[in-house]
Amino acid sequence: MTQEQSPHSVVQLRTALATSSQTAAAIVAEYLQRIAQQNETLRAYLHVCTEQAERHAIALDGLASGYPEALGPLAGVPVSIKDLIDTTFAPTTYGQAKYQGHVPKATAVCVQRLQSAHAIIMGKAHLHEFAFGVTNENPHFGPARNPFNPSRITGGSSGGSAASVAAGMALVSVGTDTGGSVRIPAAMTGVVGFKPTFGAIPTDGVYPLAPSLDHVGSFATSVLDAARTAEVMAGLAPGTWSQVDAQAGTVHPIRAGLVQSLVDAYASEDVSEWFTAICTRLSRERVVAVVGSVPVDGEEIAIHQGNILGAEAYSTHARALANHAADYGSDVAARLQAGRDVAAADYIASLTFQRAFRTTMDGFLQQYDCLLLPTVPVPAPPLGAETVTVRGKSEAVRPLLTRFTNPWNLSGLPAISIPAGTVDGLPMGLQIIGPRGQDAKLIHMAHIIETALKNVL
Repeated sequence: MTQEQSPHSVVQLRTALATSSQTAAAIVAEYLQRIAQQNETLRAYLHVCTEQAERHAIALDGLASGYPEALGPLAGVPVSIKDLIDTTFAPTTYGQAKYQGHVPKATAVCVQRLQSAHAIIMGKAHLHEFAFGVTNENPHFGPARNPFNPSRITGGSSGGSAASVAAGMALVSVGTDTGGSVRIPAAMTGVVGFKPTFGAIPTDGVYPLAPSLDHVGSFATSVLDAARTAEVMAGLAPGTWSQVDAQAGTVHPIRAGLVQSLVDAYASEDVSEWFTAICTRLSRERVVAVVGSVPVDGEEIAIHQGNILGAEAYSTHARALANHAADYGSDVAARLQAGRDVAAADYIASLTFQRAFRTTMDGFLQQYDCLLLPTVPVPAPPLGAETVTVRGKSEAVRPLLTRFTNPWNLSGLPAISIPAGTVDGLPMGLQIIGPRGQDAKLIHMAHIIETALKNVL
């Protein structure tokens, strides 16, 4: 490690600061240079906190030189924050032009905790307007672009967060996930995306989309860094989720149930073959023992998820939509208007279904250590594509991309997407679902699988 190249993990970076082998000022300068070189093309950031990041770095270097033992668990870590999340030190647009220059009165709890852990906030990341979409094509600020292939979407709605990590413009990032908005862009840009158990990270100061489904999550280039970031936001002691040594040997081989019903119904042939090959390799290495299949009705899930999401999103935006409809992009406005048409009886029925579905999935995760499926049914579509062809049939992009992720918002189970090779030359993510409230177990399993995949891919 040199002054010209920053450490590659949260732990390495903190250690480098504590031992004076690296300075926070040099790290921030390196990341700001990458942002300057790439952000005009990729549009990962809507606002860059240059002066604040530099001031924070100088203060952190002073602490490291005098009291290195006082450094927080994320000391010096460059972080991007999805621009749905309130910050008093930087504008928060929620992805809508009307809010340019808007400065909230309070910083979100999850960001306050990152700051207390001595993370360095580099800026506010691009998003789909009000987080209500999966492509991150935003009519107000243009699209975020995929660092792997800028002609492709990042996925969304936390596309800027994913792109900032994938392009080395942040070491970790914070996003939100209501139907897949952390995991989808993570898969499409080749990074890790972690959605903890529902309610584990407070959403205070996060603009709501659907409170019954909303989660705060994290992005990183490794499972453990995603966990380290998330556990800080959850208010947990360092290592609560990320100290895998404490659970060594407790889950091996991993007893997995495949969500094959969704794969068979919605995945492209190439993705289906990729998933089979991944599971075969993990089984051959004795990392995973596939012991069953979990039936999930994708159409049923889409109806009930859609009712809850639509009704709750419309409730949040009803007044603004009635008085200032022109402020909204056409795609988001249309979805919000559709939410207005969800009958109260249908909304209540869907909440009842949600409770039953949670119970059913909890039962399956008493039989299996985890569930496995791809994160997305197809690789990242081209920018501007409204449909893709899957098994000879034209499919609308937005509903298709959430087919494998929205069940785990409805259930509230912890889920993580990890990079697992490519399909058609584009990144793919393997999604791992864990038992409710056992985020540490999920991280342990994901770390084992991540390590194994690096050896076989």
